Amino acid sequence: MVTATREYLDLVAQPLRELRRCMLRGEPPAADDLVGREYRGTNMPATSRLLGIRRFIKGFEHADGATVTGYNRRVRGGNLATPWTASTWHGKQRFGYFTVTPVDPMLRDNRYFNALLLDYGSGLNAPRDPTAVLRDYLVRTQSGLLLGHAFIALGHLRIPVGYFVLEPM
Repeated sequence: MVTATREYLDLVAQPLRELRRCMLRGEPPAADDLVGREYRGTNMPATSRLLGIRRFIKGFEHADGATVTGYNRRVRGGNLATPWTASTWHGKQRFGYFTVTPVDPMLRDNRYFNALLLDYGSGLNAPRDPTAVLRDYLVRTQSGLLLGHAFIALGHLRIPVGYFVLEPM
């Protein structure tokens, strides 16, 4: 599928309170089920378009045989009706690497117990890479789409950045 489905666009258009409700009601996707796939992604709110980060591609793979990791790919433009076509970012196809683990209630990054944690600060990015401060939580919604909530980690603080929706490409 080259462009987003109606169901995907409907979820992207939901108000913040509904996205929060979907996060709380969602279930953690099986990390291994994500491996080998890329997903079209949209950041909310729509003002993310001003920063050039409205659309992206998120991929998942195995590292060292068992650990699930992932990456991001840049997509130009913010028009959700056009195809998601990856472009380079600072000469690279991939950036913003993360590890994928279940949320551990005993650790600091435990905002949603019903989610997977995408941890950009796990050492896969360069020390000064700005993506290293990101912590994303990912759930599968009742419709089967993936919904995430992104945070910036500054010491012990976790600052909400926004939501994002993922759909298999």
